[in-house]
Amino acid sequence: MPFTQGVAITPIVPVEARAWPSPKRAWFAVSVLMIAYTCAFIDRQIISLLVEPIRRDLGISDTAFSLLNGLAFMIFYIGLVMPLAWVADRGSRRTLIATGVAFWSVMTACCGLASGFWSLFGARMGVGLGEAALSPAAYSMIADSFPPTRRARAMTIYSSGALAGSGLALIIGGGVIHWAIHAGSIVLPLVGAVRSWQVAFFMVSLPGAAVLALLACIPEPSRREIADGGARQKIGMRDLLRNRSKVFFLATMGFAFEGIAFVSYLAWGPTVLIRHFGWTAPQAGLALGLMMLLGSTSGTIVGGIVADRLTARGFRDASLRTAIGATLVVLPFGLTMPFAPNSFWAAMLLAAVTFSFGLSNGLAAPTFQAMVPNQLRAQIFALYFVFGNPIAFIIGPTGVALISDHVLHDPQKIGTAVVLLTAVVLPTSLVFFALALRPFHRCLDFIHPQTGGVSQ
Repeated sequence: MPFTQGVAITPIVPVEARAWPSPKRAWFAVSVLMIAYTCAFIDRQIISLLVEPIRRDLGISDTAFSLLNGLAFMIFYIGLVMPLAWVADRGSRRTLIATGVAFWSVMTACCGLASGFWSLFGARMGVGLGEAALSPAAYSMIADSFPPTRRARAMTIYSSGALAGSGLALIIGGGVIHWAIHAGSIVLPLVGAVRSWQVAFFMVSLPGAAVLALLACIPEPSRREIADGGARQKIGMRDLLRNRSKVFFLATMGFAFEGIAFVSYLAWGPTVLIRHFGWTAPQAGLALGLMMLLGSTSGTIVGGIVADRLTARGFRDASLRTAIGATLVVLPFGLTMPFAPNSFWAAMLLAAVTFSFGLSNGLAAPTFQAMVPNQLRAQIFALYFVFGNPIAFIIGPTGVALISDHVLHDPQKIGTAVVLLTAVVLPTSLVFFALALRPFHRCLDFIHPQTGGVSQ
């Protein structure tokens, strides 16, 4: 269906350069939001290094653990991200984010109080509920703080918080386990005797208070690029997606299928190092944590810089082009890492994997936000979360576990399971990205006609 059919949308009026917040103020806000995202991913991903002690203490299989890692987190995350994004598009985004930070921090601490599978499952659901308030509101705030030619870089720097958080989760988790091994019995005030993995959850819940203090220091940015003529009250997601469902679907599937491979390495990477190469949990946590903290975050920033430079050169589909290139780069490393001949080459290949995945990690936000006017930016990204994140965060961990448990029938071949899944999903991602290019162009022509199609 042509993009000129359906709801009538008044062209977005660009804001003068002087109307944007000062660079110092805007980058401070991005820094605070990135710290919040880092803490969110620490709380989300700390469980990935705790596979063996949780399985041992709770008596569960790899598949059951994968449900704690993926499904439990995603249940409320999926169910509430759209309603919370609707709130973000109409109210104070900063207040919404602060409420989410407080809630997920408390629920992370509750993970440390869990005594069985279902109590841990319920606490993980609560972590997902709190984190659903963060990213759609944060991306909307960032879009209102930077002009288009600097927006991808700002969004990818925010996105790097997820990778930094994942890296810190592994480092902290490994350190806690190492300490717990040598500390003997652990007894905490008011809680009593606890296991090492429970201490890890308690520790990573603490920075939430500092994040709340930082959030109080950033202002709520003014909403910019709002459609004229009262369209704010008339345009809805259903109206917009009626004419761009194809590009939304293709882009979502492209990023989601790439995410499956990324999340599978994120969830099972430490276990591959432990089972295939004989590393200890602290060693695996420190190594992969540093790779995520330094390599993946660097890759994310590089991806944003590349996309912004392509945009400045007139490539309207810069984010999609960069994502295609990043997927081609990661493919050979992702297919060979578990088969490395020794620990050194395993570490080198895993470092290449983490950097390469980082290249496209932050590109979904500028891609989807270019499709809609300001008043729907939080909701469009939340809609991507509803469809894309379950695919990545459920299929990634659980798909690997199912292949290991029911196809290979050998827990020691967990790396082979990761490779088999990666070999399917990354080429599929490339196909979806390529098919999305032409309808993405048509979408930009419609939403930004006064700029000759250049995304605003």
